[in-house]
Amino acid sequence: MKIFNYFEYNNTLSAGGQPTEDQIQELKNKGFEAIVSLSPVSTKNYLPNEAELTEKLGIDFIHFPVDCSQLQPIHYTTFKGIMHGLNGKKIFVHCGGNIKTSNLIHMYKELELGVNESDSLNELKRIQNPEEKWFSYFKSFGMQGLN
Repeated sequence: MKIFNYFEYNNTLSAGGQPTEDQIQELKNKGFEAIVSLSPVSTKNYLPNEAELTEKLGIDFIHFPVDCSQLQPIHYTTFKGIMHGLNGKKIFVHCGGNIKTSNLIHMYKELELGVNESDSLNELKRIQNPEEKWFSYFKSFGMQGLN
């Protein structure tokens, strides 16, 4: 997959940066059934017609913009609800560059799926090195926030 910073967690969950129109078609061809966008409309590479494109392809689309400069508890709890709501579907989650996406997936994997925090953090660090604010955010949900 040529999507910027693309990462496949397993056969039903992948993440990356903002896909292009052609890459959304490629996601459909690879069997993705849902796309979750965490990008605010102010994101540099935001795709304004993404909802229309996914709808035409029969892909579920959820746009939940997250401003990671002001992380709030509602950001993770809403993300968790979205992921639970899409359970059983092949999902692609993205933001502009797979930074906030990979951090929220890290939390979801540990808090909801029971993945060991250290193992999940090692995987996260293959994608990016989280800023300190994320470790504080992890701790606010009871995670150790290992860094």
